[in-house]
Amino acid sequence: MNGPERKKYNPENKTGYEYVLLADHLAGLIADGDWPAGSRIPGERALSEEYGVALDTVRKATKILRDRGLVQTLKSKGTFVTSPRS
Repeated sequence: MNGPERKKYNPENKTGYEYVLLADHLAGLIADGDWPAGSRIPGERALSEEYGVALDTVRKATKILRDRGLVQTLKSKGTFVTSPRS
């Protein structure tokens, strides 16, 4: 295998759309505190390479996170984890 080892985001082999499974995994990183509020998450290309998925898969997953209110994307700045809602 060439290149870095890909991270697994679906170890239980759940079925469903790849972008939803990836979004659920990334949401778990936020919930577990691996990505605390205010932190910048890796860019789309970096996540694509890290998880071995297409760039469009990452974009759709990021949109789901935005729709859930977990992240906010600022143009030319990046995507940041939002503060938890009270």
